[in-house]
Order: sequence, then structure tokens, then C-alpha cells
Amino acid sequence: MPEKTADVAIAWPEPRDKRDPFINALDEECRVRQISFRCIDEKTLARDARDLAAGRLKIRVLIDMASETFDTAHPFTQFVYRAKDSGARIIDDPDAVRSAADKSITHFDLVRSRVPVPATIVIRHWEPSRRLSAQERELLGTPFVIKPALGFGQQGVAIVRSKQTLAEIARARKFSPGDNFLLQEFITTRVIEGRPAWFRVYQLFGEIIPCWWNPETHEYTQVTLRQMDEHRLMPLMRIASEIGRITRVDWFSCEIAQCAKTKRFIAIDYMNDQCAIYPKSEHKDGVPDELISLLARRLIEKAWEHLRGQFTLAHRAIWFPRIKVKDENI
Repeated sequence: MPEKTADVAIAWPEPRDKRDPFINALDEECRVRQISFRCIDEKTLARDARDLAAGRLKIRVLIDMASETFDTAHPFTQFVYRAKDSGARIIDDPDAVRSAADKSITHFDLVRSRVPVPATIVIRHWEPSRRLSAQERELLGTPFVIKPALGFGQQGVAIVRSKQTLAEIARARKFSPGDNFLLQEFITTRVIEGRPAWFRVYQLFGEIIPCWWNPETHEYTQVTLRQMDEHRLMPLMRIASEIGRITRVDWFSCEIAQCAKTKRFIAIDYMNDQCAIYPKSEHKDGVPDELISLLARRLIEKAWEHLRGQFTLAHRAIWFPRIKVKDENI
């Protein structure tokens, strides 16, 4: 029998900060339900890995915020897989993430499912000198975006503003050698209420949380019920739900923009796991504090259902910010 059991654990890539609102919210939600919680950070990882391997530690649900998807030598990656192999439910499952994180694969899965995506040309890593045909140039237009298939957090993304693309691709390859690249049409977004119609939408076990997100300042604001109805934003829900169905990833965010010309909603960035979770009260570009509390509560509620054998994805929900009596933007 294991000496220690964690009903819910989180793999955290840095030393735990006792002030961190997300970790503390997870801990408190576990206390309310009288289930155990454990934070496995870089200080405790080696010891916890030994205990897990020796059977002295049992983890029932593990929230992974620390592994490196394509680095199987990374200690947190190995820990997450060992936890999975020992029977833990992983949020997010590393094999589902590994498949979905490669945009050069997921792009075609979305196209087959008729999820609206930008016009795209995939440049394979073995084609360093590939030149675009006249038809491909016309499809992409100018400017267009180049991004690494395995990129994240807008790293390695560049906007190409001229027809000379080989130099741009060469510069991008320095960021991610050996990676495939996506060349995509640049989406000029509609402006709604003075801000770009660009959204970061969270999907959490089938539940959808839409946020306005500024691609330049990276600032978040939750979409209200009034805005959802008035600006006909329901396609956000359908796209995020379909990405969840296709990728089989429990918790992720995606970026969706509304094209100014066609008014179509288009999936710009398909699936981002290990969502950034620092609070808006401390960082200008942070996640709204109320949303952090909601994410923590729903994660633990789902973990609790799993522990009780009652886990289900039969329902869907959309989460909006709480109504404030004097808020004219409701």
C-alpha cells in the first residue's frame, strides 16, 4: 500500500509561491470537499518521482502544468507519464496533447471537420528552399503569417509583409530547427466596441469561457451575456467545442478572430494547453481573478466527480462574468 495518497496533485514548474491565487484556490476547493491536495514543484519533484516509482506515492488526479510535450527526457514529462502509467487521470493527457500540439497535423483535422481556419500552406522541414507557386502566393495574399508547427505563446511567429519569403522562412527556422511551418493568410479583424474582435476562448471539459483578448497588449476581458447576444458571438462556442472534440484535450485555450471583410469567425491558434494563469490584479496582461477562481473550482469539481466514479461530459455550459448592478455593459 502507498504511504502517501494525493487525490489531486498539480505538477508546477517552479517553486510554489504561497501567495499564488490559482494554487491556493485549488487547495481550498479540495479542503471544502475533504480530498487531499499536493503541489509537486521543482523542489519536490525528485523525491516525489522516487516515491511514485517505488509505489510509496499514489496520485489519483494530476493537473499537468509543467511537462514539456516533445521532450521525453524532461523530468516533469517522465513524472507525468509515470503517474499516467500508475493509473492517474491526467489533465491534460500527455498523449492527446502530443498529437494536438502539432499545428501541421491539427490544421488538417480541423479542415476535415469544417472548422473555419485561415488559408494555409504547410512548409515541411525537409523543404528549406521551397518557393511558393503563383497560386499559393495568391491564396495567402500579402501580408501573411508564418508560424512554427510546434510553437507556443506566439514564439517564432512573424508577419511577412513582402513577397520575398525565403529569407523570412530561414529566420523562422533559426527559432525552431527541424520544425514544419505554417504560412497563413493574415486576418484583419472586425472592430467591436472599440476593440479587435479577437478572442481567447477557454474550453474546460466541454464548458466554454469566452474572453476578449487583445493580440497586441495581451489583455483579457470576459465576454458578457449582452455582448454574446448583441454581437452574435455564438460561433465562438461552436468552434471551441469542435476543437475540443477533435483534439480530445480536457483543458485548453484557443484564439478565434472575426474577419472584418467576411464577418466569419476563424480559428487562428488551435490548441494551447497549460494555460497561462497569472492574475490580472497583479499583471496587466493577466487572467481575470474571477476567472482563475472559476477554473480552479471547475477543475476540482471534475476531479471530485472522477474520484466518485461520476465523471461525465454529457452537458455543455457557457460561463459569463457575474452581473454587476451598476454595470452598463451587461
